[in-house]
Amino acid sequence: MNITTGEAARACGGILPPDLDPGALISGVSTDTREDLEGKLFIPLKGIRFDGHAFVTCAYAKGAAAALSEQGGEHVIAVTSTLKALADIAAYYRSRFSLPIVAVTGSAGKTTTKDLIASVMSQKFKTLKTEGNFNNEIGLPRMIFQLDDSYTAAVLEMGMNHSGEIHNLSRIATPDICVITNIGTAHIENLGSREGILAAKAEIFDYMADDGLCVLNGDDNLLRELAEKERARGRRAITYGIEDPAADVWASDIQHGGSFKQSCRINERNKSIQVEIPLPGVHMVYNALAAAAAGSGLGLNLNQIKAGIEAFISSKNRMDITRCGDIEVINDVYNANPDSMEAAVSVLAGAGNHTAAILGDMFELGGFAPELHYRVGKIAAESGVLTLICIGELSGYIFKGFSDNRSGGQEAFHFKTKEQCGEAVNGLIKPGSTVLVKASRGMGLEYIVEILLRGKEARHG
Repeated sequence: MNITTGEAARACGGILPPDLDPGALISGVSTDTREDLEGKLFIPLKGIRFDGHAFVTCAYAKGAAAALSEQGGEHVIAVTSTLKALADIAAYYRSRFSLPIVAVTGSAGKTTTKDLIASVMSQKFKTLKTEGNFNNEIGLPRMIFQLDDSYTAAVLEMGMNHSGEIHNLSRIATPDICVITNIGTAHIENLGSREGILAAKAEIFDYMADDGLCVLNGDDNLLRELAEKERARGRRAITYGIEDPAADVWASDIQHGGSFKQSCRINERNKSIQVEIPLPGVHMVYNALAAAAAGSGLGLNLNQIKAGIEAFISSKNRMDITRCGDIEVINDVYNANPDSMEAAVSVLAGAGNHTAAILGDMFELGGFAPELHYRVGKIAAESGVLTLICIGELSGYIFKGFSDNRSGGQEAFHFKTKEQCGEAVNGLIKPGSTVLVKASRGMGLEYIVEILLRGKEARHG
């Protein structure tokens, strides 16, 4: 990283003790003593079940150059809040780079959109992108600390549960381009309404560069209105949509090519290009459009945008399609909310053969949970999914929504736990099926995916 302990202390308003050399170089930042800490700054964080301050001595034993502490003491940089200090140091470190940063948020599709944007940007820039779930107040700073002089651009995902979180992430990243994919019902338990969710997502603009660019889904009514408001404030805003020449970037001639791909024409003002998108579903078209709009904002031409979209590889457990002998598994277990669940069911429904959905609980929906789970089941039934397998307490409402609306030939099963489901699942999946597996992260349904991928003999038995 090539910053000193003195710089780190000044960045976070910390008090440097006499026994720490202010000119000592820090090679990196860590919040976890299980990592290599040689020459790094250790920042102890406090959680519900742990307090990193208990590991400061361990950090020094493993070679840490310095440590922060809310508790004071010798050989530590005293701070009021280690979490805020982490953000402050990350913001300082980001300010040392003049490279363009694209920030992505939204109720659904932000990870895939981030990956698509990174693939497009990589046609022109060496691009750092958010990995895994490093999209929160701890993960995003850790991504910032991975920047070095070899990178020429970055794309960062910003997640949230409550208002104020994206404001803080925007302060750290100071993005040049801000993308909002959609405003749905994820986290509605904490934010109360789509309008409340919109306000929280729009915090992404709070520290955007003065000449920055807003990229917004113009087919989402709230984001279309937001684009008009941002333009009225003097900001640049691009909208994207499907079959809508009024949008700045739009898709036409959408052709579905089975489980693994589709194609469309991407149009931008008086230019257009035919693109193969390596994943199915209309939501993937929207994600590709967002990538095209962001790429255009960074000066890429349509051929570069096409090459980036067609080279896209999805993150692990995100619409990861695998053929396993007699079945095709769509592994989308990384996370779920009502919007992404409905999109995934739509993809499954277009598979064209026997379809099975293994769906688990969606979290953070509060009092809306019964209605929103029921709706997913109803949509699955009406879309023609033939076998539904539900896991978890809340997914009982998915089961009911499906059962109330199914027709002849459709069957449904409900299990309280993934372990109970795992014992039966291969006997319920018919040979030749396309199987979707999806739930909120906390359900851990990769357990079911592994059983399916190992279960060829059981299905034939």
